[in-house]
Amino acid sequence: MTVTTPDAEHDDGPPRSDHAAPPPAPARKVSLARVLGWIGKTLIWLGALILLFVVYQLWGTGLEEARAQDSLEEELIEDLSTDLGIEEGLESIDELTEWLSGLAIETAPATATQPLDSPMGIISIPRIGLEKVFVEGTGTEQLKKGPGHYVGTPLPGQAGNAGIAGHRTTYGAPFNRIDELLPGDEITVWTGQGGFRYQVMPPQTAGAIEVGAGYWTVRPDQAEVLEDYGDNRITLTACHPKYSADQRIVVAAELVDTPAPAPTEEPADDDAGSGDEVVAEESAAETELDLDESLAGDSSALVPTILWGLGLLTLGVIAWLVGRAWRRWPTYLIAAPFFLVVMFFWFQQIDRLLPAY
Repeated sequence: MTVTTPDAEHDDGPPRSDHAAPPPAPARKVSLARVLGWIGKTLIWLGALILLFVVYQLWGTGLEEARAQDSLEEELIEDLSTDLGIEEGLESIDELTEWLSGLAIETAPATATQPLDSPMGIISIPRIGLEKVFVEGTGTEQLKKGPGHYVGTPLPGQAGNAGIAGHRTTYGAPFNRIDELLPGDEITVWTGQGGFRYQVMPPQTAGAIEVGAGYWTVRPDQAEVLEDYGDNRITLTACHPKYSADQRIVVAAELVDTPAPAPTEEPADDDAGSGDEVVAEESAAETELDLDESLAGDSSALVPTILWGLGLLTLGVIAWLVGRAWRRWPTYLIAAPFFLVVMFFWFQQIDRLLPAY
């Protein structure tokens, strides 16, 4: 006789199993993890690009300035050898400064203002290990080559207040350490009129924001530091503090030697109409001196910046796709030189957009 239970009579479902069914896959969690992974990788790449740009700013621009200085040295030697009738065949800046030191300042030919970007002379500051060719002009492009002479101020060695500007952190950072100068330190400048010695003066306190042993700082709009004080001096300016443009650091030095004669009339423009050179002819009275001139970014670099950035992105995507279809690391190694070249030109355009310190 068979005995049935009510449960057995009404149990029409599938047979039971001792093993539980696996839980459904957490699709939403996997999708979120993938998104977070892509965000993390993107941030890592952006961080790497920012770090590489900082490296370019601090050291890559220094290489550009070094190449420019090599070219300026050759140009200055050639120009002065021609203008002064030097027949010795000078081959180095040391030989040129030695020759110029022997010139009689009282009878030196008057040197007029030259076209922008022209090499004007050499400035040497032993305490901070500086010896650079300086150019005419203090715009963004001029200071990428080295220290620049403020248009509208006398040339170094002449009577009055000669102004020189330079970077502190980029493009060779020629004025990086001018805050270390002390009263009495020597600054020597050589031009086509000879060699001129200056001694650092005590800092001014009137209108100063910060006063150091041999420097003081001012606001960027205090261009009066370049005005004529009734003596013969050279004024060095740069951004302050380092990596910032909030203030300007100023060092003034008094001319020890007899000042050289200044030109009495404007030079003839032999290259008029060429369009290749802009002659800086303004006198101090006609020129509005500007301590901010070299800081303005170049808005014309915006389009090239975008195009080079898109080129870099395109190259990266192509390398990634080829790496997935072929072999990853060989593809990346082949693409790396092209990537670095495009990135270098992209950084150049970004640098043009940004203020330079």
